[in-house]
Amino acid sequence: MDVFLDLYKSLFPYLLFIPFGYWVGKKKWINKSWVTNLLIFLLMPVLVINHVLEADAVKLTILPIISFSMAAAMILPALWAYKSISKADSPHLIKSSFSFFNVAFFGIPIVTVLFGDGGITSLICIYIGTALYGNTIGYYQVAKSKYSTREAIIKIFKIPFIYVFLLAITLKILSFEMPEEALPVVDVFSVIVSAGGMMIIGMNVIKVDFKELDMGYFTKILSLRTLSAVGIMALFIGLEFLLVDHLEQEDRQMLALIPLFPVAANVTVYASFLGSKEEASALLVLLTMALSLILVPLMAMWF
Repeated sequence: MDVFLDLYKSLFPYLLFIPFGYWVGKKKWINKSWVTNLLIFLLMPVLVINHVLEADAVKLTILPIISFSMAAAMILPALWAYKSISKADSPHLIKSSFSFFNVAFFGIPIVTVLFGDGGITSLICIYIGTALYGNTIGYYQVAKSKYSTREAIIKIFKIPFIYVFLLAITLKILSFEMPEEALPVVDVFSVIVSAGGMMIIGMNVIKVDFKELDMGYFTKILSLRTLSAVGIMALFIGLEFLLVDHLEQEDRQMLALIPLFPVAANVTVYASFLGSKEEASALLVLLTMALSLILVPLMAMWF
C-alpha cells in the first residue's frame, strides 16, 4: 500500500494539469498551438540532448534497441485490433496508440520513487529508443491519419527530433558535458514538459462526450495493448538475458514496467499539432493513464 501512496503523491501535481488544461481550453484563454509548438520545437529537443549526454554507453546501446524494437513490434497487435474491432476507424491512430509509451514524463516520477535518482539513467536510455521510434515511424503514423504518404514523410523532417538526436550523438562522441549552470534549467524544462503534456490532454478532451463512451470497445483495445506489450517485452528481456546478459536486475525490472505505462502524451501533442484525431487520441491517453495508476503499483509490489 505504501508503494501506491508514494507513486500517487509524486504524480498528483502533474495530473492536476489535465483538468487545468480542460478549464483554460473551455475558457479559450490559451491557444493550444502555443503549448504544442513550445513542447515540440524547444523543450523536447533540450531534454533529448541532455538525456543522451547523461546516458551510460553500454546501456545507451542495449536499452534503446529493446525499447525501439518493442514499439515497432506493437504494430502487429495494433493491425490485428484494427481488423478485428470494427470501431477502430483509424489504423494509424491505433498503431501509434499501441506503440507510444509515456516513458519520460510519466516514467521519471515513477522510477524516482521505486529506484531512486540513480534509476533515471536507465530510464533515459529506454526513453531514447521510444523517442526515436515515436519521432520517426510513430509521427508518420499520426500524420497518415490526415495526410497522404508523401506529405506525411515530408512532415517527419519538419520535426526537430531527428536533427537534435544527431547533434546529441555527435556531442556524446566528442565527450561534451552539459554546463553545471544549465542543469537546473533542464530540470525545470522537464517539469514544464510533463505539465504541458497533461495540459494538452485536458484541452483535447473538451469535445469528448463521455456519456457516449463505449467502455466495451475501449476495454478490448486497452486489454489487447497491455497484454501484447507485456508479452513482447518479456520476449525481448528473455533474449537479452540469454544472448547478451549485460543488463542489471534493476534495468530489467524497469523494462518490465514499460508495457504498463500509458499512451505517450506525444500522441495527443502531435495530433494537436497536425489537427488530426485530437479527441480520440486524448481519450486513449487519459484511459491508459488511469489503468497505469493501478497496474504499475501492482507490478512494483513484486520488486
